[in-house]
Order: sequence, then C-alpha cells, then structure tokens
Amino acid sequence: MDFAGQIVSYFYQYFDNAAFLILAAVGLILIYGMMGVINMAHGELMMIGAYVATLTYNAGTPVPLAIALAGCAAGVAGIVIERLIVRHFYNQLLSSLVVTWGLSLILSQGVLVLLGPSTMNMPTPLGSFSVGDFSFGVYRMVLFGVAVAMIVGIWMLFRYTAFGNRAHAAMENPRMAEALGVNTRRVYTATFGLGSALGGIAGGMFAMTAAVSPFFGQSYTPLAFITVVIGGGANAVLGLAYAAAYLAGVQTITSNVFNQYIGYVSIMAAAFVVLLAMPSGISDFIERRRMRSMQR
Repeated sequence: MDFAGQIVSYFYQYFDNAAFLILAAVGLILIYGMMGVINMAHGELMMIGAYVATLTYNAGTPVPLAIALAGCAAGVAGIVIERLIVRHFYNQLLSSLVVTWGLSLILSQGVLVLLGPSTMNMPTPLGSFSVGDFSFGVYRMVLFGVAVAMIVGIWMLFRYTAFGNRAHAAMENPRMAEALGVNTRRVYTATFGLGSALGGIAGGMFAMTAAVSPFFGQSYTPLAFITVVIGGGANAVLGLAYAAAYLAGVQTITSNVFNQYIGYVSIMAAAFVVLLAMPSGISDFIERRRMRSMQR
C-alpha cells in the first residue's frame, strides 16, 4: 500500500473541502454574518458569476480576467438587488428569507428560459501532480490559497480601513452612526455588493470544477449558510475559518470511511452537534470564554 500517497490524499481532500466551504460562504459572511440578511439568492449570485466567467472565457478572455469579470457582474447584480429589494427588509429575518428565496427562483428560472437547460463548461487549468500511485489536481490547491487570501483580505478590510470602521458602526448602531455622519444606506449597499462580488468570484472559480447550469448555485447555498451560522457572529471572519476547519475535517473523515454522500450528510449532522453545544456559534463561544478568562 502506498502510505505516502494515502497521507497526502487525506490532506489534499481536507484542504479541498475547506476551500469549497470557505469560498461558498465568504460572501455570505458579509451579507448574513455581519448585516443579518438571510439572502437565499446567494447561490444564484454565484451562478451569475459562473456563467459570466464561462461565457467570457469561451470568448477568448484569459482565466484571471474572466473570474474578475464574474465578480464584477455579481457585484453589480447585488447592488441592484439591495437597492430595489433587500433594503426594504433589513431587521426582518423572516421577510428577507421569503423575498430572497422568491428572488432565487426568479433568477434561476429566468436563466433557464434565456439560456436553456444545457450545461456549459470551463476546463480545469494547471494540470496535476503525482505522489506514489495518487494523482492530484493543482487547481484545487489554488482554490485553497484563494480562500485563505479572501479571509485575510476581508479581515484586513474591516479592521484597518475607514470603510471597515464605518461598516462596523453602521451594523452595530445605525442611529448613532448616522448621527456621526455615516451614510448607512451607502455602507449597506457597498457591503452587500462586496459580498455578492465575492460570491461571483467563487462561482467563477467553481465553474472550472463543475458544469454550469441555471441551478448551479443551489448546491452551494445550504453549505454556505451552515458554515456561516455555526461560525457565529462575534467575529464572522474568524468564525468562518473555525467552521470550515471543523466541517472539512468531519467531511474528509466520513467520506473516506463511508462514501461521498455520507460525507455530505455528515456536514449537516456536525453542524447540528455544534449548535446544540454552542447555540450562538463557535466564535461567540470562544469570545465568551476569552472574556471570562480576562475577568478572573
């Protein structure tokens, strides 16, 4: 038995699973984790990004530019959605859920009518490498690198920039922020647009790993919400990292012991266990423990 190749395979699967969870959820941590909007159309924004990346690539655009255009298209779509629909349902969780769920159906069915049910594809770039009898795609590791870069970038944006300070103020106490001169509506629009753009970039990158169809994003929305919810809201960015690390480990182990389907279902079970023990999420639990240790 090729032990070296098997060990590398386990780590490879773990980082691959973590990358997909982070990329699927990274835009949602801004929209749900920080703004408190249940955006059920997040997967459809990823679908828009996947279509734009595929169409522009097939028209001769280089891959990096095609993915950037995917992010721009989804970001613009998100800004339009926020201004026309979402801004009327802030602080109304159930209403925002119903409205964005309806929007997701409209978008997916609209693309189905316009482009038909046939699938589109982008080739997976960068080739592969081998360890013993095992072969691994380089692009999957690029996905993990991009996922880590996104987390670091968002953390730096909201910690060290003026926009981040205004966004924190607008989300924690909008009336006080308005009194201090912060245009909260503009901040909400920019934040929602940024989250949508990150979803579009993720969709563009996923287009090189799966067939693109009008229902492309539906498989990613549940994973994104589960990851964000168990991450918690005390620190949405670090919570995402904690949640992805935990869920990817569970998925990797169960997929190897049983099969891929059981690995997918195990994510739901693992999330259920965490929420039973930590109803507010992992980052909230860690923050409370930290505060208690400081008070001693």
